[in-house]
Amino acid sequence: MADSEKKQSTSAGTSALPSYWSTSQEEVQSDPFSSSCSDITPRRRPTENGITKPMSKSAGNLEIYNSIDEAENSIEAQKAINNYLFGFKKWKTRLTLDDQPDAIQELYDDDSKIKPVTVSTIRLSNLLYVLVFGWWISLVYLIVGVLLMITIVGRSYRPFCWKLAKYFLWPFGKFVHQIHINNSPSMYLAVVKSHLNGAIPSEGATPAAKETTALLTGTWSGSEHAALKDVTVDKDYWTNPRTIVWLILGCPLLLLVHGITIFISWILVVTIPIAKVNVKTIQKILFLPPEAVQIEDTGTIHLYSRIEHSEIIMYTQQSVNFYYYKYTIDGMNIVLVNLLLFVVITLVLGYSDKEHEYTSGFVKCILSLLAIVPLTYYIGMGIACIAAQSILAVGAILNATFGSLVEIILYVLFLANGLENASNCFVELVKSAMAGTLLATMMFIPGLSMVAGGLKYRTQSFNPQSAGVSASLLFVSVAGIFAPTIFSKVYGTLQCKKCEDYTTNSTSTNGTHVGLQCSDCSHSLFGINGDTKLYDSHIKPLVYACAIMLPISYIIGLVFTLKTHKELLYGKDSGEEQSNAHRGQAQWSILKSAVIMLIGAVLISLCADVATENIQPLLQVSGISEYFIGVTLLAIVPDLPEVVNGVLFALQNNVALGLEIGSSAAVQVCLVQIPTLVLIDLIYPFGFYLVFNDIHFWAVIFSVIVMNYTIQDGKSNYFQGWILLGIYFVILAMYFFTPVPPDVRCS
Repeated sequence: MADSEKKQSTSAGTSALPSYWSTSQEEVQSDPFSSSCSDITPRRRPTENGITKPMSKSAGNLEIYNSIDEAENSIEAQKAINNYLFGFKKWKTRLTLDDQPDAIQELYDDDSKIKPVTVSTIRLSNLLYVLVFGWWISLVYLIVGVLLMITIVGRSYRPFCWKLAKYFLWPFGKFVHQIHINNSPSMYLAVVKSHLNGAIPSEGATPAAKETTALLTGTWSGSEHAALKDVTVDKDYWTNPRTIVWLILGCPLLLLVHGITIFISWILVVTIPIAKVNVKTIQKILFLPPEAVQIEDTGTIHLYSRIEHSEIIMYTQQSVNFYYYKYTIDGMNIVLVNLLLFVVITLVLGYSDKEHEYTSGFVKCILSLLAIVPLTYYIGMGIACIAAQSILAVGAILNATFGSLVEIILYVLFLANGLENASNCFVELVKSAMAGTLLATMMFIPGLSMVAGGLKYRTQSFNPQSAGVSASLLFVSVAGIFAPTIFSKVYGTLQCKKCEDYTTNSTSTNGTHVGLQCSDCSHSLFGINGDTKLYDSHIKPLVYACAIMLPISYIIGLVFTLKTHKELLYGKDSGEEQSNAHRGQAQWSILKSAVIMLIGAVLISLCADVATENIQPLLQVSGISEYFIGVTLLAIVPDLPEVVNGVLFALQNNVALGLEIGSSAAVQVCLVQIPTLVLIDLIYPFGFYLVFNDIHFWAVIFSVIVMNYTIQDGKSNYFQGWILLGIYFVILAMYFFTPVPPDVRCS
């Protein structure tokens, strides 16, 4: 009967949904790696030979409509629309606080809430807990119990410590009860059942008729209900000599033990259930009278007085839960929150240990780059939240400015450090990072997205028209940033470090031929003896002309995609289907997002400053060339959010966004970041000349051609993705073995 009612309820609940939706609660709970954030999951569209077939709307725009249909509210719908618009950051994380699947929602439940036990508590993860945590926590409690027993005054805590020693050795499936003294003599012996879920009965409920009846029936008076909720502690408890001995001898050591356990288990993420148990112990159990804590194997406890009652304050059945990789704190994933630890460590070591007494510059540089990773996510979340709650114009301006903030801060600090140290090394690092960003966004991100999506869905399709907007702008972008380079190669001077007379005997001409044999030759912006006439009269004006044209191209692209030809690219009225959805509550308001973005920008500046000061030890210790460090480490770290989001979109059968993420990021580098650096160099000269090395020039040109060729047919698979990745890794190998000229080495 219950099953039939449940089926009827499910059917009724989904009758108003489109025909291509289905409700699958079992699928959500059985798959710990499901990326769905709603109990309602869209059924896959029919396929033919592994290729997704359109079901409705216009071909190529189906992903946009489905993304809007799947949104729970207008904010999520607007985020889905923004993901497909040119010039907007593509964001995967939820922006609202709507309901999530039960398997995810349970992660936020209190430890006193009891869940049905469907499997045995004897499992490998729980046994590993005993080996890693349980035995030494239990040992510390035993030692503290013996110590307190010796003091005589605190001997009443000995049973308390030994009970907790037994509990922490194996806490799974055990119930920790708190005993209360009820001031109402009419309240009989209380029994707490597991199905109470730790809830407090409401006033007007029926009291227990017998001692074995759960607290679910009967009538509770207001005073009895208040007594049940209050924790009864003797008013003289804190001044009792035994309590003082406990707080001095027992608590400090136990707080340290539980603090270490919390830190380790929280950092590991999947072991957060252990952290929650230890947090509850610190918050409550350690500061309760020893008689008020009782540990049982069941949710039923028999008390010895009619004026006592109990409540379950802690219960757990597992030490590991893989769903916790989806756990969020204030809208941010737990892994990224944990990475904020690197921000603290970087700031402390970077600004307090200038002489490298406690750690080396190599370690500080690595820590500072890791610290930038979570900060980029916080700024990206702020941009996405504001854009989803604002008009398109505000979102476009915000993405054009703050979307490139991390890279610009990093580049400006590197250039400033190079000017201070009179070294060309930092300028070359910035140019290598720019070239590396272009290579990663055009080859690595699309290739990785195609491989991830192709392995799961075999073949994926996308709209080549919308993908071609950013890809087409790449030709304009590359032409603009490399025009000064081409000009310098044609009209610049060839300067060599060493030239020697070279003489050969020529039998054919019965004479000798005299020439010059030169080495370490390269094109130079300046003439002989530092003549700057060519640069000042021709190359510099060309740089400024390109720096003006590139942002204009970006603005034209925004007008074309967001205004005049929006219907052609994204479908007619694609932005109006969310109007009937409820508003939803955003994780971050506009004001909160703005504050977080500003704080993130300041912290990125501080961490980037530490990185620039310690980049030389990194290069010296590793022995890796400046070119390779620039195109890999300095280029990929600020773009890690794009890498992760691209893969996640592809795994949801939306490889179009994976490709668009890469091309959009590349366009921002060329049309926003480089013109901004040229403008900054004009105001405060850093010696940043927009002329790139030959290896940067040819690598980027080749990548643009390959990327545009790949997206022409509107289909992708893992083989195409591997081709892009293979080319990317070959180019990286070329950078690894490229000799570095002495004048650009960071020595």
